[in-house]
Amino acid sequence: MRYGIMVLAALFLAGCSMFPDPIATENEDALVSYQSAAENSEQVVGERARWGGVIADVRNGDEMTIVEMVHFPLKSWGRPVVSDDTQGRFLVLVDRFLDPQVYKQGRSLTALGTIRAAQSGKIDDYTYTYPVLEADGVYLWEKPKEKIETGIDYSPLWFRHNFYAPFPYRPYYTPHPVVRPTGNEKDSGTEKQ
Repeated sequence: MRYGIMVLAALFLAGCSMFPDPIATENEDALVSYQSAAENSEQVVGERARWGGVIADVRNGDEMTIVEMVHFPLKSWGRPVVSDDTQGRFLVLVDRFLDPQVYKQGRSLTALGTIRAAQSGKIDDYTYTYPVLEADGVYLWEKPKEKIETGIDYSPLWFRHNFYAPFPYRPYYTPHPVVRPTGNEKDSGTEKQ
C-alpha cells in the first residue's frame, strides 16, 4: 500500500512543473540554450528556447514590444541567477504593450518562445549581434525583499548555549548598548548637547 502511494505521489510531482505557467513547457529537453543560439544563430532559427536575465531596455512599437535583456543562467524554477558575469545580450519580441514603468531596467525576466533570426544593433558605439526570441510567454519576477536588521539572534540554539558561547549565554534579542555620560565628561566640557 505504501509503495503504491509513493509511486502515485512521484507521478503527480513529475507531472507538475516548477516553472510559472507563462514560461512552462512539457518538452524541456528540446529547449535550445542561449550559448548555442549565440554561437550558431542560423542553425537554431525556429527552435524553442527559454532564456532569462535582467532588463536593459524596453522599446514599445506599433505592433510589438522589444525587450533588450542581459542574459543570466536560470535556476531550476526559471528565475535568473544574477551575477557580475554574463554571456551576452538578447532581444525578446512580445506581441503586446509592456509598460516601461513596470518592466523597468534592472528587473529580472524570463521568456519562453521561438528563436528568430539574429538582429544587429548598437550598444553605445559597439555593433552587437543579438539572438532573438519571439515570446509566447514572459514572466516578470518579484523584486527580492531587502533584509531588515531586527536585532534578533538567528544563530542555532546549540551555538548560543554551548561551551564556546560567552558568559552569560547570548539572549535571543541583543539590544544595542546604551552609552551614558559619566561625571568626567561634565567636568571636562565634553558633554553632548
